[in-house]
Parts: sequence; C-alpha cells; structure tokens
Amino acid sequence: MNHPAIRPVPPGSSGVRELLLAITDTLMLPKPATLADETTYLRLHRARARLVLFACRRILTDREADDHDLMIAADSLRNYAGDFPDDPYEHEAGHAAELTP
Repeated sequence: MNHPAIRPVPPGSSGVRELLLAITDTLMLPKPATLADETTYLRLHRARARLVLFACRRILTDREADDHDLMIAADSLRNYAGDFPDDPYEHEAGHAAELTP
C-alpha cells in the first residue's frame, strides 16, 4: 500500500525512535484532578494502550518492516490517539502529562 502523505524519518532520528516517541506521546496523560475523574482517565488510558498494542503487533508481524513502515505506524498511532483526547476529565493543577507506572 502506498502512503504518500507519510513523512520521512527526520534527520538524526530513526523509524524506531519516531515510533517510540509516538508510543510515549500516546500514553502520556495528565493526572486526574479528582477521584471521580480517575475512572475516565483509566478508560482513556486503556483505549490508548490498545492503540499502542495494535501498532506494535503490526510491526512485529512484519519481519521485513523498514523505517517507512515504522513511520506509517507512528503517524497512524498519533492520528488514532487524537480520537481519545484528554479533555473529558479535569486535570490536576500544575502537572503536565506524564507516563504513569
């Protein structure tokens, strides 16, 4: 499949690095402000984690995946993550988005 709109690997980077950046960007969410917001936060995080799993599975099943394939996966992941914005819940004041263990 031809993906002409897929951006090339930026200079000084690699397809793997770009995919890892897309994964961390997808999983980083601001902390919820209240206990009531926690449920929404967890559902959103679960949905985004599934996107990451699907992206990883696509790459892992293709033993010949190259940087272009990794960029397709990274761009796709970023696009789909946009379907799950972090605005349905209140964020804890003063805390930027972060990876949660």
